[in-house]
Amino acid sequence: MDSLRIDDGVKRIAINDDPGRVIAFNPTDVVFAEKFYALIGEFETKLKEYQRMSDDLEKTDAKDDNGLPVNMDARLALLREVCGYIRGRIDYLFGVGTSQIAFGDVMAMEVFEQFFQGITPFFQRVRSAKIEQYSSKAYPKRAK
Repeated sequence: MDSLRIDDGVKRIAINDDPGRVIAFNPTDVVFAEKFYALIGEFETKLKEYQRMSDDLEKTDAKDDNGLPVNMDARLALLREVCGYIRGRIDYLFGVGTSQIAFGDVMAMEVFEQFFQGITPFFQRVRSAKIEQYSSKAYPKRAK
């Protein structure tokens, strides 16, 4: 039987060089790229909201007997909420279980930042290549 081989553009990336921890996504898929960039914008808005909430919590400078803020439980709950939200949105976009593969049980803003810093260049390269492809001499401008 004849066969046709199609490069579907899917990138498979190992987390910390661990072949058992691989995430897959397609930066060439326009719909996926649109969702990715929309998610980045959503994160920026949501993180500003969370920052305001955090600032309000930090206004209380009362300490307990151990020298910790009396509202430490509220501060940690807010951070857990933010981390849970980000993990959920990553799983929504990249597929259920992606957060567990990428981060394990870690709930820290730093790992999410590293994730997006590592993933974003794949989209930027593809989008730049597509823009170059369609603006090159192979596609002449139409006469007015």
